[in-house]
Order: sequence, then C-alpha cells, then structure tokens
Amino acid sequence: MFHTFERVATLNGRKLLQCNQCRRQTIHTLEAQCKAQWEDGEGQTLVYGWDEFSLYRCGACDDICYEKASYFSEEYYHDHEGKIHHIPNEVQYPPPSPADFAFNTEFTPYELNELIEEMVYALAGNKLRLATVALRMAVEFIVTDKKCIGKNLQTKIEDLHAKRYVDNEQLELLHKIRNKGNAGAHQRIAMTRNEMVAGISMINLLLEKLYNAPARQDKIMKAARALLANEN
Repeated sequence: MFHTFERVATLNGRKLLQCNQCRRQTIHTLEAQCKAQWEDGEGQTLVYGWDEFSLYRCGACDDICYEKASYFSEEYYHDHEGKIHHIPNEVQYPPPSPADFAFNTEFTPYELNELIEEMVYALAGNKLRLATVALRMAVEFIVTDKKCIGKNLQTKIEDLHAKRYVDNEQLELLHKIRNKGNAGAHQRIAMTRNEMVAGISMINLLLEKLYNAPARQDKIMKAARALLANEN
C-alpha cells in the first residue's frame, strides 16, 4: 500500500523511448506524472521505495505511451564519486514490438539465433531481467564461438578487442553488458530499456562483422569465381 500518492505539477521531462508508431527511438515529452511512496518495517529493518507513473508523447508522431518506473531502497549502485544511485525497474506500455528489435541472422549459428529470440521475446514482454541475462548469454556465445582466449567472459571480451573485432568504446559497452548480466542473474537487477537498446545495437554490430559480412563476401566471391571459370 502506498503511503503517499501525488500528481507532479511542474513537468519539464523529455526521454528517449521506443515508439511503436514510428518503430524507432524518438524523443518523448513528459505530459503527466504521478509519484507514490511506500515503506515497510522500522528502524534498521526499514525498507522503502517509490513509483513514478508517467505519460509520454512522441515528438515525431504524437503517439502516447505509459511508463512505470519502480525504485527500491535495496537496489542501487555507487558511481565513481561514491554517490548512491537507485536503479529503476522501468516498464513501458504498450511494450515495443519484437519487430522493433530486428536482427539479421542470415548466416548466424542456430543456437545463437535461439538466444536472440528468447531475449527479444522477454524484452517485448517487459521482462527486463530475463532480457538482460539473455543479452549477456548472447555475448558469451559469440566470444566462445569465435574461440576468444580467456578463463572467463571478461578476459574473452578483452581478447575480442585484441583481435580488433571491437574498438575501445565497443569494448566498454561489452563489459557493461557483462556486468549488468551478472547483476541480473545474481542480484535480479535489470538493465534499463535504453541500455538494452544500446546492447542490442552492439549485438547487431557483432553479427554483421563476425558472421554475416564474411559469409556474404565468401558467397559473392564464390559466384564471381564461378562466372570467371565459365568465361574460360
């Protein structure tokens, strides 16, 4: 039960969200918001949290979506300055369609395709914790399939970078996926939707660079060699 519930009078928020109508990420304007707080226990055993119920309007097409962001006192992280930041569990309605997160799996392994399908299905159903773990599993499959050397995922990702498959910025993002995936599996802390979209973009890049582009090039070269052989 909420202890307080109030409507926010002054609104000036804008947020990058996935728009079902535009089928892409667009800037959304915050049109209405209510905040609710709750607490349970007392003294040293007191836990608390709050929810934000927000109505957003797409800046490109004026389509409306609703988002609920839940915060819990026991789910937080410390930044590089030691400050505490609570981690939101964000749920968007209606959920983005799986078609909004399309992957080119023309030349990718079947087992990897299954992982990607499970991740997209979880994301479309707003199961962000499951999607977070599945995203990490997809990264682990890729570095293992490409025989990256290392005793754990961290060192295998570093080897992927050493092989020049990813640059420094992409390396940092892959480590963030790894860390978030660990937190999702062991601490039930999910990536935000925007973090998931960024992670999906990274997976798409790896699929193209490591699987699709080389196989496509090989296919084209085989056809070209066959044509040249026929000319002789």
